[in-house]
Amino acid sequence: MGLFDMLFGKKASPETEGPAEYQQALARQHRYWVHNADEQSNLESRLPDLHWSEQLRLLQLQLLARLKRSSEQAESDLRRTIERLVALDSPYRPRMAMVWKGQVAQPGNEREPDLSGELMDPSLTHLGCLEVFDVDSNNNPVTLKFVGFDELSGVLFGPPALLRLAKLFYCDGRSEIALLPMLYGLTQSMGNEYDRAGQMTRFVGHVDGLDIGGLQSLGIGIGQHDLSIRDSKGSSLFGIGSVCEISFPLDMRDPKFDEKARARGIDPDDVRRKMKESPQ
Repeated sequence: MGLFDMLFGKKASPETEGPAEYQQALARQHRYWVHNADEQSNLESRLPDLHWSEQLRLLQLQLLARLKRSSEQAESDLRRTIERLVALDSPYRPRMAMVWKGQVAQPGNEREPDLSGELMDPSLTHLGCLEVFDVDSNNNPVTLKFVGFDELSGVLFGPPALLRLAKLFYCDGRSEIALLPMLYGLTQSMGNEYDRAGQMTRFVGHVDGLDIGGLQSLGIGIGQHDLSIRDSKGSSLFGIGSVCEISFPLDMRDPKFDEKARARGIDPDDVRRKMKESPQ
């Protein structure tokens, strides 16, 4: 059995290389990233009683509206939404992670991670989540969705492609195959030839004065999807196409630490006891 089959199963050969499947997915992604004033107004009318996924969508709509025009009130509303979505109880907050770089994840990988620290997407449209397509039985893209880092224990990536196969491992033990767009959703409408080539990333609509994941001037990503990781040396950016594996370790600061530890067969009280006993 080949490496790809070992990671994703024999039925996981991507059929998204054909122009029809990719163009259809691209059209769905493009429609999602068009501002909808009625949708934004509806969400704002139901504040603060929004599900987390609705709060993320509200942020995205506020950012899209800001590209057209802004006001002092809109800026204040936007900042409040961002603050909610990076709070400790949010599924879309930045999260501690270990990252391995490379073309394809290696089964049984035992080498040290290339990067470790607080992981996030540097685009304000995503923060601590992955934009992915659900797939059908032939692994063609179907529904666009956003998976919070908080839900995941890890991700394995297939070979680089404009729609890249990945296997998502959830904290509750589930796993699924998904497709990750390598380009930010606004690339088609706002990008140039270089942006659409997926070799670079730039940011527009910056919101200064924020400090999230060590980044103090954040905006909306165009071009290649980026990730950012902050460690003791500072923050660094890298393209999602350069990553082969991400692992999200347990974090005792996580409000769901006990639940996630038990899902991995670990006694959370035992972890706390060992932490107290270990030399400082």
